[in-house]
Amino acid sequence: VVIGTLPLMIAIPLALAVGISAGFFGGRTDDVVVYLYTTLASIPGLLLMIALITALGRGLPQIALGLGVTGWVGLCRLVRGETFKLREMEYVQAAICLGVSSWKIIFRHILPNLMHIVIITAILAFSGLVLTESILSYLGIGLDPSWGGMIDHARGEVSREPAVWWNI
Repeated sequence: VVIGTLPLMIAIPLALAVGISAGFFGGRTDDVVVYLYTTLASIPGLLLMIALITALGRGLPQIALGLGVTGWVGLCRLVRGETFKLREMEYVQAAICLGVSSWKIIFRHILPNLMHIVIITAILAFSGLVLTESILSYLGIGLDPSWGGMIDHARGEVSREPAVWWNI
């Protein structure tokens, strides 16, 4: 539960801030954000995680930070696209014409209408985060008491004679 929740607490605010700013303000901001998340998405996630954990060290905060930093790209794309759509809605255009500040429009109109995407993405990403951490533990660079570590330990039991197959 912790390894699924902590990275989401890092990735969701980061994706919302970057995606909303790109979608709402557009222009150069959008160009920079698209360049940033396209570059990050072009690097395989597992290799980036291995590099981050090697640089930061092994531990729960470091792995959660690595998973959070590598996991915001997909939500950012969705938020950016949805913000483009919401920015053109009549009630947002009316607020702009009335002179309401951009931040008030974002917090009152854009952000509440993005929550369905955030909730669905968080639920779907939770299991992927646990699986990624298990892969890292199986490779020996994740957390020690993890599913990946248990599978790695059981793999050694199968290779002995007589095989203890029920551990797997």
